[in-house]
Amino acid sequence: MRKERGFTLIEMVVVLAVVSILVAILVPTIARHIKEAKITRAQNEELVIASAILSLYKDVGRWPCTNAAGPAGGVNRVLSGQSGDYIPTDHDASVLGSGNWATIPTTKYLADYLYFNNPDENTGGLNQNESGEDYPTTGDYRWRGPYLDKPSNLDPWGAQYVISARYFPGNSLTTVAQRTGHRVLVVSSGINQVWESPFADSINRNTTPDDSPGGDDIGFVIYTND
Repeated sequence: MRKERGFTLIEMVVVLAVVSILVAILVPTIARHIKEAKITRAQNEELVIASAILSLYKDVGRWPCTNAAGPAGGVNRVLSGQSGDYIPTDHDASVLGSGNWATIPTTKYLADYLYFNNPDENTGGLNQNESGEDYPTTGDYRWRGPYLDKPSNLDPWGAQYVISARYFPGNSLTTVAQRTGHRVLVVSSGINQVWESPFADSINRNTTPDDSPGGDDIGFVIYTND
């Protein structure tokens, strides 16, 4: 007769202990790599957005802040998503100006400039290519989009990127003096979804704090006003 032998209780305890130790070692490492991968993805996506904006400017000679028939008074922020997409509203009260990222009017969606030819008072696919209101569709300085592969572009944590379009050259919201020293940024609020970057007319890269991304916010400079 064949004698079969299973694991003893002590052997099972030893195996479980070894597995527990391996899990304790590997889980933080894996979690860190996932976090780093998401940060890298956000940085890459901001680069793609910035490159698309520069391509638009190269083609039509205008920055995505407003057009002749755009929102009254100009655009303060450009959002990377669509209606209903999440945008963080919390901010770090200890950071001067950070609450201005959460108080966002007047806004327009980036897709209206880069995915649809609709920089006027309309939005989305409604009434595109209107003569005298939207970007020209013929001639040397014509819209050659779409410049992005989809209309809604969210960060790795499911929130919209925000672009400080207030400081694009030619934005009617600001004077040349107000734009001096500011940078146009595309910013993600990061893993904690709390704005920690300063944003105010009185804050620029020549003052303290400057308008650089703060905390775990992730930002990319599109344009610098000297």
